[in-house]
Amino acid sequence: MRERSMLYASLCAWLGLAVALGSGGSAACAASGASPAELQAKCDLGVTLALSGNHAKAESVFVSLLSQSPRDPRALANLGNVYLIRGEPDVALAFYGRAAAMDASDAGIVLNQAVALMLLNDQEGADERARAGIEKAGGVNEAASLLGLRAAEQEAESRAADKGGEKPHIAKSEITSLLAAAKRSVPVDSSGTPASDQAQPAGKQSARSFRSAGTRASGESVVADMIYWKH
Repeated sequence: MRERSMLYASLCAWLGLAVALGSGGSAACAASGASPAELQAKCDLGVTLALSGNHAKAESVFVSLLSQSPRDPRALANLGNVYLIRGEPDVALAFYGRAAAMDASDAGIVLNQAVALMLLNDQEGADERARAGIEKAGGVNEAASLLGLRAAEQEAESRAADKGGEKPHIAKSEITSLLAAAKRSVPVDSSGTPASDQAQPAGKQSARSFRSAGTRASGESVVADMIYWKH
C-alpha cells in the first residue's frame, strides 16, 4: 500500500510538471523539433504496441510523446489506458482527468472514465460519466463505436482466455448495460430518443452489478479492446 501511495504521488507530481512545462501543442512541437506528423506517428506506434500486448514499450512511447508535446491529450489518455490495462483504474483516472482538461470535446476520454469507474465498482460515477460520454458522442451507438464494442464482439470469438496473468477483463455486456442505462437519462436532443422511451416500468428496474478488475471468464474481452484509444 505504501509503494502504491508513493507511485500515485509521483504520478501526480509528474503530471503537474508536464503541465507546467507545456505552453500549448504548437509551442511544444516547435520546442522539441518534432513535426505534427512525427508526433502522430509516435502516438500511432504507442497504440499499436499497447494493442499487441507490449505495454511497457507503449508506455515508454507515450511518455516520450508527452515529453515532446507537453499536455498532449493523446499521450495522457493513452497512458491512462496503459494503467487501466495493468489493473490500476485509479491511476488511469488521473490521466483521463488531465486528458479531458486538455480536450474537453472528446467523448472517448469521458467514456474511458466510465469504464475505469465501473472497474472500481463506482456504479454511480460510471453511470454519470457514461451519460456524459453518450451526450458528447451524439448517441449510444456512437458511444459504443468509440469503445470498440462491435470490433470486440467479433474478436472475442477467436480469442482464447488468458490464463497466465491477472490482466483486468470486462464483458461486453457490462459496458453495453452501462451505456443502455445511461442512455435512459440522456436528454432527447442528445441521442434523438426520448429518455422516457427507454425507461422500464416502475418497480421493474433490474439491479446491475459491475465487477472489479481481475481475471475474467472465457469469452470475455481484454480491457484494451474495449476502451477508446486517442489518435
